[in-house]
Amino acid sequence: MIDRAAALREAARAHGFEVAAVGTVAPLARDHEALCRWLDGGRQAGMGYMARDPAMRANPAALLPGALAIVSVAVSYYAEVPPFRDEGRYGRVARYAMGRDYHLVLPPRLLAMARTFAEAIGVPVRARALSDAEPLLERAAAARAGLGFVGKNTNLLLPRRGSWSLLGEVLLDVEIEPSGGRPAVSCGTCTRCLPACPTNAFVGPYDLDAGRCISYLTIEHKGPIPRELRAGLGAWIFGCDVCQDVCPFNRFAQPTAWPELAPEAGPGPRLDLEDMLSIDDDPAFRARFAGTALLRPRRRGLLRNAALVARNVGATHCVPALAARASNDPEPMIRGAALWALAGLDPVRAGALADRARTTDPDASVRAEAEAVLSDPDA
Repeated sequence: MIDRAAALREAARAHGFEVAAVGTVAPLARDHEALCRWLDGGRQAGMGYMARDPAMRANPAALLPGALAIVSVAVSYYAEVPPFRDEGRYGRVARYAMGRDYHLVLPPRLLAMARTFAEAIGVPVRARALSDAEPLLERAAAARAGLGFVGKNTNLLLPRRGSWSLLGEVLLDVEIEPSGGRPAVSCGTCTRCLPACPTNAFVGPYDLDAGRCISYLTIEHKGPIPRELRAGLGAWIFGCDVCQDVCPFNRFAQPTAWPELAPEAGPGPRLDLEDMLSIDDDPAFRARFAGTALLRPRRRGLLRNAALVARNVGATHCVPALAARASNDPEPMIRGAALWALAGLDPVRAGALADRARTTDPDASVRAEAEAVLSDPDA
């Protein structure tokens, strides 16, 4: 009789997945309760979709009728890159986004893995591949299967690999013996990640306030970033790695073997701020970042971030570009962010532009930003 668990592991390795674990599709009851508490505390910020049907997120079986097993896999996206230096002109990109968008990369390999598995066991298999775009608590499912454990920074930590891994899942309508057994290690008494957060996003261990998280603010947040959090962004133009950078488990990180995830396949570790602020329209933005995760915040989000980072890193050479954005960019969010950036880089020019914007700009948020710049340009 064919050992299905062994066949699954072999299929996973054949398609580049370094680790794989099989879990049940039973509801994730404890994680559902934790999610509801998190939502009750308003920790989801502007991610309203997280509050839609929390019970479904904790019920893997709901995503594939007849599912009998869920396979969780991990693949390293870690790459050795030079230590980041802003040099007064660059914004920093989170490590997971340096290559191609994993939402495009993982699903084909996951489905290929399922086909290889089906051929190995010799029976028809229905499968659904998941890659962080479906309503599933994937870290909880992976932890229950024994792939790793959820750390105090809310990332999944693999005992001998750390947290620089992308997760994927495949639901299958055949029975496979669950891997079972949670890792024997944990964060223990370590709390390095909690005070390291530049914006104090951790309410406590395992409790992240998304509304203060740099990754949320630079990627998911749709409006102006609160003034009190802007300096905390530092040089991060897309995402943030601070709580992973300080994690001791990441000393075990292994470089990715997937060329699609290497920095050479995407935007790399940093972006030139003046170059970003020169992107005039949405078609140019989409052409520039096609196939990468940097499309997620759209032009208005990424240029908002670029403006704020320009002030944070002292990118004075961006003043002409920022003045142009503050004066006539079609996106109010970019105009407002450019005014704030100019207030720190060229207060005289910022004052003149703000004085005009507070009475003539058609958008209320930009007028409010202009008033704030005039009343306290240092804030």
